[in-house]
Amino acid sequence: MQRILVLVFLLGSSLFSVRTACAADVKSAEQGVDVGDGQVLYDIPYDPKHVSGITFVSPTVKHPFYEIVIPMGDWTEGESANVQKVRVNGVDSDSFYVFVDGFAHVQSGWITQKSKSASNVVLVTRSLWHNGESVEVEAEVSAAGVANNIKKTFKATAPAIGGGPVGWRRYQSLVLFERAGLPRKQEPVEFSLTARAEDCANLERELRLFSVDAATRQLAPVAVQTFNAQQFRGTPPGTTNQNYLQHPSTSLEGVFLADVPANGAQVYLFVYDNSAATAPVPPSSDLTVNGPPVGATVENDFFVVKLDAKCGQIASFDLKGRKEKPVPRLSNSLSLAVHWNPDSFSDNGLWGHTFGWNPPDRTTVTARGPLMFRVTNRGRMPDNTPQVRASVTYSFFAHTPYVKVTTITEVCDPLNASAVRNGEIVLDSHLISHFVWKEKTGELHTVRTAHGPNWQDEWATRVDHDVPWLAMTNEKEDYGIGEIIQSSLAFNPERGEATTHRPAFYLYYHHFWRTPLTYFTRGWVYPFSDYQRGPILPVEAGSTYVEKMAFLPFYLHKEGERYADIEAASKAITHPLVQRWGAMNQLCERSMNLQLWSKDESLQAQNFISELNFPCPRCAA
Repeated sequence: MQRILVLVFLLGSSLFSVRTACAADVKSAEQGVDVGDGQVLYDIPYDPKHVSGITFVSPTVKHPFYEIVIPMGDWTEGESANVQKVRVNGVDSDSFYVFVDGFAHVQSGWITQKSKSASNVVLVTRSLWHNGESVEVEAEVSAAGVANNIKKTFKATAPAIGGGPVGWRRYQSLVLFERAGLPRKQEPVEFSLTARAEDCANLERELRLFSVDAATRQLAPVAVQTFNAQQFRGTPPGTTNQNYLQHPSTSLEGVFLADVPANGAQVYLFVYDNSAATAPVPPSSDLTVNGPPVGATVENDFFVVKLDAKCGQIASFDLKGRKEKPVPRLSNSLSLAVHWNPDSFSDNGLWGHTFGWNPPDRTTVTARGPLMFRVTNRGRMPDNTPQVRASVTYSFFAHTPYVKVTTITEVCDPLNASAVRNGEIVLDSHLISHFVWKEKTGELHTVRTAHGPNWQDEWATRVDHDVPWLAMTNEKEDYGIGEIIQSSLAFNPERGEATTHRPAFYLYYHHFWRTPLTYFTRGWVYPFSDYQRGPILPVEAGSTYVEKMAFLPFYLHKEGERYADIEAASKAITHPLVQRWGAMNQLCERSMNLQLWSKDESLQAQNFISELNFPCPRCAA
C-alpha cells in the first residue's frame, strides 16, 4: 500500500510539473482596457471612462486606426437608445461604437435598453481626419417613444500633425508583421480590397497607399499597382435582402513593395473616396517586359528571363551583377526550356511536356505593370498524354531576385501512368558541377554532377519532394540556380487523396546523351523513376498535383556563407509577411459563461447587464 501511495504521489507530482511547465509557456495575448461585457481587453490608446474632450487618434501598430473619440456626456432622453448613424464633416462613418461609463456592449451603438438614462457616454468613430481642419461630428440616436432620431452635434479642430492625406475621406489600414527575423526590403506584398460602391466613384483611380511612421505621425507615399477590378451589383433581382454583407461593392487586387524591420511591424494606409483624384502616375521601377506574353523578355536588376515563343515556359536565365566574370546563360540545348515540365508519360510509351505547347490553349495576363508581371499558360498536355491538363503561372516582381512559379497538373481522364512529374529545371551538363539541397532537418547536402570513369549515366540520388530548397551549382565559377519550395500538394476531390507512387525529387545527369543534360524533377507518380523501374500504375481521374515555388539564379559566396542568397530567399518566401487588416485587434469574445469567471468579474458583468438590461450575446444569438 505504501508503494502504491508513493507511486501515486510521484505520478501526481510529475503531472503537476508538466502542467506547470506548459502553463509557464503560455502567454496571454490580452492587453489594454477592461471594457466589460465579457469582452477581450481593448488595446486602445485612451481610457474610455476618462475622456475629457474630443480626442483624435492616429494609427500605430497596436491600434492601426484613425479615430475620433467624442465624450457625449450623460444620456437622459429615454430607454432603448441606440446610435444609428455618425457623420464626420458630412461623411457617413463606416465603423463606430459606444462606451457607457467605460463599458462597451460588443462594439455596438447601444446606449441604453430599458434604462432611461446612462452616464458618461463616449462615442468612437473610425473616420479619417486631416491636419488642422475644423471637424463637425453629427450623431443620430434613436430612442423609445421618439418619432425622429435625436441629433447631437460636436465640434473640434484636428491636431496639426497625424492626420490623413487631404482630399481623401475613407481609409483601410494594414499592419505587416515580420516574424522570421529577416529584414524585408522591397518585399512584394499582394492584397485585395473592397469598398461600398457609393463610397468610391472609381477605386482604381482614387486608391493611394502610404506607410505610417507612428513615431513622427507622418505619412510617406508608397507605389502600388492594381489589377482585377470588379463590381458587385447587389443582391439578385427579386430579392430584398438589404443586409450590409450583400451591399453593392467595388473591389480590386494589387501589389506593393514593403519595408519591414526584422521581428518588427509596419502600418500601411490605403485611402480612397476622393472624386477629384486623378489617375496615379505609374511608378518607375527596374521591371521591364518586352514582347508578347508568350515569348516575352522580362528583366529586373537581378536577371533577364526569356520566355519561349512557342510554349511560354522559361527558356533561360541570364544572371546579372558580375561584369568582370559573367555567368553563362542558364538553359539547355535540347528543349530550349530551362523549366521543363509539368509532364506525363503513359502506356503509349510517349511523353507529354508543357514545353511542347505550341501555343498553350489559353494565356492569361493577370498584371503587366511596373511592380509585377504575372502570366498563366494552360491547356491539355501537348503531344501524347491528352488525358492531362496543366497550368503554369509565372510571377515576376520589381527589385526581386526570384520568379514565383505555380503549376497545377490535373488528370482529367483515367491515365495509365509511368510518370506524372513537376518542379523540373534542366541545364546543359557543362554549366554546373553539383547538386545542393537543404534537408528539412536543416542540414545541407551536396552531390557531384561531374562524371568520372566509374559513374553511371543516370540518377544521382533522391530527395524529399518538400525539402526547403534544392539547386544546381557551379562550385568553381560560383553561381547556381535553385528552386525554393513553398508548398507541394496532391489531392483528388472524389477520393480525398490523389494517386502517388515513389514521390520524391530525382536528381539526374545524362552525360552520354547526344545533348548532355543535368536536372532534377519531382515525381508524383513515378514507376519509371530509376533502374528499379516498375510497371504501369493507373491514376484515377481527378488526381491533381499542385506546387508553389520560386526559381532563383544566384551567386555563391565565401565558405560559411556560400548559399546565403538562396537561404535568405527561402526564409522570406516560406515565412511571408503576416497581414493584419484593420479589424478590431481583439482576438475573440470571452465566454459568457459566468461560472468560468472570477467572483469580481462575474459580479461586475451581472451588475452591468442587469442595469442596462442587455441580453446575453450568446442567448440573443
